[in-house]
Order: sequence, then C-alpha cells, then structure tokens
Amino acid sequence: MILKAITFNMCHGEGLDGIIDVERQAKALKKYKPDIIFLQEIDMYTQRVYSENQIYKFSQFVELPYRSMGINIKYKNGYYGDGILSRFPIEYSANYLMPLINPNNEQRGILCNKISFGTTKLNLFSVHFPTNFEERKLATEELINIIEKIDESELIIIGGDFNVGIEKIGKHKYKFEKCSNYVEYDMLKQYLNKINNTEDTWFDKSVKGCIDTIFYSKNIKLIDYKDIKSRYSDHSAIYVELEV
Repeated sequence: MILKAITFNMCHGEGLDGIIDVERQAKALKKYKPDIIFLQEIDMYTQRVYSENQIYKFSQFVELPYRSMGINIKYKNGYYGDGILSRFPIEYSANYLMPLINPNNEQRGILCNKISFGTTKLNLFSVHFPTNFEERKLATEELINIIEKIDESELIIIGGDFNVGIEKIGKHKYKFEKCSNYVEYDMLKQYLNKINNTEDTWFDKSVKGCIDTIFYSKNIKLIDYKDIKSRYSDHSAIYVELEV
C-alpha cells in the first residue's frame, strides 16, 4: 500500500502576508491527496485566531475526517499544540510533554496516534522540538523511550519541526547553525530512516534553515518526497510517499 503523508508547521494559520487563513493552507495541501498530515503550531479557540477550532477546520477543508490534537499550553483564552489528521480511524491517541530545563521555556509535546489498516498497525508522531539544544536532546531521548516500547511488528512515522541547529537568543529572535550532522537526528537514525531533504523549510524574518523532516520505520520503503513551497506559513510543508 502507498501511503501519502505531509508534515506542516502551520504557524496558527498565518501566512507571510500576515493573514490568518486555515482554508487556504488546507486546500494547498489537499491537491496532494494525503492520507496523513502532521501539524505543528495549531491554535484552538485563542483570541489571535478569532476563537476558531483550527484542527477541526483544517480537517474539514482538507477532507481528512479523523483528527487529534495534543494541547501543550494554554494561550490567549485557548490552547496551542500539535495535531494529526488521518484518512483512517484513530484507535489511540496520547500526548507526552517534553522535559524542560527551564520552567519558563515553552512547553512542547509529542503527539502519538495509532491507526490500523488490515493487519498493519501504524504509529504516528507529530513533534515540535524546542529551540534549545539541551532540551532537544532530552526531547529526543523521551521520543526514543516511547518508540522503544512499540512492538517490532508495528510501523512508525514521525513528522515534525525538529528545530535542529536553532537557538533562541531573544524574544522572537533566533540563530541557525547549519551542520552536516545533528545529534538529534543521529540519535533517531539508530531506530528509523529519515528522508534526505536539504532545502530550507523555515523562513523567519532574520534567519532560515532546513528544520522540518520525516522519519519512518526501516521496513517501510520510501517512494518519493518533495518540499511544498508556500507563502501561507513561515514553513514549507514536506510531502512523502511511503510503501507500507
């Protein structure tokens, strides 16, 4: 079976033009006919998105009926976190909070869903890693602790914004250091394969970098992948076709 998946940091629906519009984001991805979408930076009922339930709206516009959201923080009279959309029923969902070194840092999460088709069981993870190296290492260790407990007969796909090479240096200010190898990726590669995307996927006002990607079980075959460029977020989406 060919499974089509996309990971996308949707920046609470805000495009580079400052307009918040989940519908145009979803419709831009819909043409790829995805079976799974991993989403990061979703708002639910917050003031800045006019009290919308963004994962519900995204699900409706992209026509993927099953959805789950991991709430990591309360924000502006609502909630903020990550999500997963699926063409297949979600049998199980859990959100694991990532460890913090500094309690004042933003809380991040690891959203885990399980779906099945036929005898195949597939574990899906949507992640948004911290903008601090030490916390990213701890988050990677926590993610590994979770996937080590998954039965070897089951498959895994992880999509997300891994923030590799990023350090926060002030309010809404970051620096990016491009490396040939990232510790976080090397740790995960002991268990999973990674697509070899190298184009920049994040476009901040002052910095950019390739920080979004997809990992998958070693017994899954990669058919194709591509960057989906868009001005509807400050991130590109990443599309993959996998034989499962």
